[in-house]
Amino acid sequence: MMDGTLTGIRIIQATEQSLAKINELIARSKAHWTWPEGYIEKALPLHTINSAYLRSNYCFEVLDAHDKLIAFVSVVISDARTVLDNLWVAPDLIGKGIGRRACECVFQLARKRGWTELWVFPDPPAQGFYEKLGFSDTGERVPSRVPGGPVYSTYRIRLSTESGSA
Repeated sequence: MMDGTLTGIRIIQATEQSLAKINELIARSKAHWTWPEGYIEKALPLHTINSAYLRSNYCFEVLDAHDKLIAFVSVVISDARTVLDNLWVAPDLIGKGIGRRACECVFQLARKRGWTELWVFPDPPAQGFYEKLGFSDTGERVPSRVPGGPVYSTYRIRLSTESGSA
């Protein structure tokens, strides 16, 4: 069950050699949800990960016990915000704790780096997942970059740093 799914999971820095597998995973994961007709075809090019993106951001592959890619997660830092930019899980493993494990890794990284908060703009079907992790809806809304696409809610979680009192 869940324990078996999480056994042997490794989270490593994403590599250029994995780009094709990462982008294929993103396409499968995005298509897991129901979208308006034609939306996926227009949206997927906006989610394509390339070498420059890997070099410029914090990007991680989640591998199972057989070194198969089962999730991808990335964090983008801008002047305004530190954003959990990508979290994609293999569709057959959604709801099995993989996304939570990836987010816990990101939270750990955030604390080590001294980031006090993380932002995310989740696909509407994933909002409940982020709420369970402790993210809160800020009330800010962002329209899709794809005409006719969904309006995204902006979520934020505040993090404590590891340099607390002794």
